[in-house]
Amino acid sequence: MNFVIQPEISDLPINKKICFSNHKNKYEEKVRKNQLKVLKNFAPLFKQFLEPEEEILYSLKACSPVSLLEQFTTGWILYYIKRCILVFTNKRILHFPTKINYSHKNSVAQVLYGDVENFKLSGLGGRIFELKYKSGKKEKFYYIKSKERKKLKIILPLFVKNGTSSEIKQRHHLCPRCAVPLPQDEFSCLNCRLEFKNAIQALKLSIFFPGGGYFYTRHPVLGVGDAITETVLFVAVVVGLVEVFKGLGQWPAVIMISVVLLLEKLITIYHAKHFINEYIPVDKSFTPIRSH
Repeated sequence: MNFVIQPEISDLPINKKICFSNHKNKYEEKVRKNQLKVLKNFAPLFKQFLEPEEEILYSLKACSPVSLLEQFTTGWILYYIKRCILVFTNKRILHFPTKINYSHKNSVAQVLYGDVENFKLSGLGGRIFELKYKSGKKEKFYYIKSKERKKLKIILPLFVKNGTSSEIKQRHHLCPRCAVPLPQDEFSCLNCRLEFKNAIQALKLSIFFPGGGYFYTRHPVLGVGDAITETVLFVAVVVGLVEVFKGLGQWPAVIMISVVLLLEKLITIYHAKHFINEYIPVDKSFTPIRSH
């Protein structure tokens, strides 16, 4: 069957038989349109990261792994902040953290099939895609649709058992400029020297500026909300201290508000640390370098 594909992705190595078919291996026009819609937005990144003889098999929208504490302290909005695109190829899974509108934010990670010990789809309707790595670590990607779940059950067993592995043995980030693996907790690419947002600066800004950690990690909505909350609490503490020294207030109230302000700061620091782990380039206008 012949397909008409937009010029932006016409030269991408898409396995049309797999990518444009349903879980019964039958071509569906709706599947084709949905796949092309996702792939079109990420075409420049695919041209940067895909290796020789690597084919795109399938793509889907999901939510990146989140900790229980992140879920508890952020709530439902976290699932919009942690949106991502997963792209399954014949060699690996490419993980692209995205903005709320699913546009890319110059961050990419990979899971080599040989690093996967096993996988399963769990939760109500199989909406959770869980990976257990050979390092022993487990991660969950959320909000996998029913049809996508069925498709994954067909695709993944074909590649996971015989895939190549890495030294890390789990999901790891790649430099968005030169595509080489990034060492954990190192916020500069050892190959091309691209600089990333770092944990020390995130800590300083989180402590000294209301919402600073969120603004630094490019989460302005959270930053505004946190800035307002911290400012109100800080003013309340100052007013409370003034009233105490005038003999009009009580220390327990001031201490309680101070504890709440401290907790707010600690939550900001915790979130900023996790956002930093997405390896956010300091310079958004860098020029990609093909490394392979």
